Amino acid sequence: MPAIGTDCHITLAHVDIDGGAAYGFLVNVNHRIYPEGVRINREVISSGMIQVWLYFDVLLADDLLNPDGTIHAQTRAQMYSKLLQFLDMPSGIEVATPVGTFSNLGALGFTADERHMPLSSLVKVQLNNAGYYWPPVAPELLAQSVWDGVLTWNTSYWR
Repeated sequence: MPAIGTDCHITLAHVDIDGGAAYGFLVNVNHRIYPEGVRINREVISSGMIQVWLYFDVLLADDLLNPDGTIHAQTRAQMYSKLLQFLDMPSGIEVATPVGTFSNLGALGFTADERHMPLSSLVKVQLNNAGYYWPPVAPELLAQSVWDGVLTWNTSYWR
């Protein structure tokens, strides 16, 4: 399992990708607007529904340094291939960040702006909620909310 702050900055997960296992990504730590993380925009629509957009810049290159200073295990090509799998999902994406996990996001509408240079790539990703919005939840609580999990109906975060 990837660990935020150790071998990645954020993780993405989807039930149809690697059986739902989280995949760690490194983000552009030199970005002035949202360094090492995710920028979140919220809009309340007149009906009361909340629309959320998550923005983050995924850095892809060989031999990247993890947050703990070790060499990242995946290559540029491996990370890019995995990111494209997530960008094919219109719903059900979970994004784990240092403040919690955002669930039921989708790659809807404009989803990525890719910059490919000789030694690295920078992919500016935009995901948004694919239905009702729930604030970020602690990853441990989300994991207990599966159909036969330990949380009750009223305390679960359903996926």
